[in-house]
Amino acid sequence: MKIGFRAWLVSLAGLAMACGSLPAQVAVPPSPGKASKRNLGENGGSGASTGASAVVPQSRTVVVEIIAVTPVEAWANLEGKTMQARLLAFSAPAAGQAGPVEIIREGKVRFLVSGRKEPVDYPLDQLGEAERKKIEGIARAAAKGPPP
Repeated sequence: MKIGFRAWLVSLAGLAMACGSLPAQVAVPPSPGKASKRNLGENGGSGASTGASAVVPQSRTVVVEIIAVTPVEAWANLEGKTMQARLLAFSAPAAGQAGPVEIIREGKVRFLVSGRKEPVDYPLDQLGEAERKKIEGIARAAAKGPPP
């Protein structure tokens, strides 16, 4: 037995009225056999808008200054392994200003290892004895400030 859409809707409405869960009037679409497209708004979205326009990030230039204290040289650790690197300062006064140059910070030193782009912080106590003495001497001299 084939039931049309209206007959099915009317029987559903009668069932709902008997159960008391739906209102007595049921809206029937004007053309139940035809589908219509709903406008989804701009960009095919849900139609909901945040009210904000697209934010384009502003580009800015960031200058990172690396202050090399030594030229590239070999630095050995306690196991005898060496790396080719420059010893760097953690901080230094601005050009032409007086003040200390920080070489050792919280028991670490900073190296710019050959072939790498980013500096590496290395525990001072993991370096060989000769390297530690050399760095400690450089740190004492640097605490007085950069040379004129």
